[in-house]
Amino acid sequence: MGRSQEKGQGQGPIYNMRLSTVGATRATETGTTHEPTGLDLAMKLHYLKAAYIYTPEMARHLSVTHVKEAMFKLFDQIAWTTGRLWRRDSGRPYIKCNDCGARFVEGECNFTVEEWLSKPNRSVDEFLVYHQPVGPELPFSPLIYVQMTRFKCRGLAFGLSWANIMGDSFSLLYAFNLWAKVLSGEKIYSPETSNLDRRFPNPNPTVKDPESIKQVDPVGDLWITPNNKKMTSYSFNLTVADQISPHFPAKGDDQIPVFEILAGIIWKSIAKVREDPEPLTVTIIRKDPNDLKPIRSIRNSQMISSVHVDFPVAEASVEELVRCIERATDERCGVDEIGERCDGSLDFVVYGAKLTFVDLSEVDLYEAKVMGKSPESVYCNVEGIGEEGLVVVYAAAKLEERVVTMTLPEEEMERVKSEFKKCGLIAP
Repeated sequence: MGRSQEKGQGQGPIYNMRLSTVGATRATETGTTHEPTGLDLAMKLHYLKAAYIYTPEMARHLSVTHVKEAMFKLFDQIAWTTGRLWRRDSGRPYIKCNDCGARFVEGECNFTVEEWLSKPNRSVDEFLVYHQPVGPELPFSPLIYVQMTRFKCRGLAFGLSWANIMGDSFSLLYAFNLWAKVLSGEKIYSPETSNLDRRFPNPNPTVKDPESIKQVDPVGDLWITPNNKKMTSYSFNLTVADQISPHFPAKGDDQIPVFEILAGIIWKSIAKVREDPEPLTVTIIRKDPNDLKPIRSIRNSQMISSVHVDFPVAEASVEELVRCIERATDERCGVDEIGERCDGSLDFVVYGAKLTFVDLSEVDLYEAKVMGKSPESVYCNVEGIGEEGLVVVYAAAKLEERVVTMTLPEEEMERVKSEFKKCGLIAP
């Protein structure tokens, strides 16, 4: 699971941490606010995380000053993300655009990039992402943390922790790509997100009680997901041809649904471990395939779908599960309505309310080029996950590979990995 650091202190392999603040160079007009949608409010206990690692050949000449200057220009375009949360008299949270800034963290690492990337469990990259939850004093809590870690070889890692109330994973990755463009000397422009852009049609008006969201005990103004189980993360690479395709029969020239196959294999493996009760319902989170507009704004627009089966998952074929996943029901509007109806006074989880699969595999994470160089490695995960667990699937540096980052109750993790070994997802 995530590793929160106390201010000014290092943890694990990262040391000599120094904190400062970065923000926009232009002041926002007094009284400007950003009003969260119902979907935004439903996601408020979640935080999105990403870490990008660059080689010393690219990064050795990048100073803290260079990096901060690029951030100033980025936040000139999306200044509202550097504001702070307040509550209205009704209790509904909103963002006061007061230019308080994002928290910037500098750290050092005694490993080289090569040594760091040799670690088989890529969840070690959690150390590259400084994280603190929102609260308990909302007006003093940054919504973005940026960690810049210098490796022994002069390589660099950039880690971001991003409050999900602002926007989804696609928004986070879009913001990082803008920042990378500025670091490379390019000019950027990010249009302001209109209220129309933040709404979406309801494809399933008959869905009234979405299964993908769960109300939790009140957390007040300290936005941490309440869990009774200790959660842990495990991240690994795998090859499509050798470890994924054999689980699904090829049919002519049909494209192999890689994400769906992986989700089916992992769902079945977890069901074998979690026998009573089996996870008969799962949540699928991915980019809306009907949203033809390029991602040019910060918002929550991810498609949140539910899949329910009425047969034993552990005994099902992967093909059966893939077909069910392909028929997932979009519950996003139902989640939005619940968040809107409670006005932010109640607390919910979506990631981990049911076993949740996040598909980032269609996002080109490696287009975040700095000085013309792509990152050597990218890591993605979510903080604040419910006890049912989370699986994130995304592209690896090699086109023929995928990365899986999995967060489950600690008591289940080793048994699930054992199932993975049996079916060939990881080496024995």
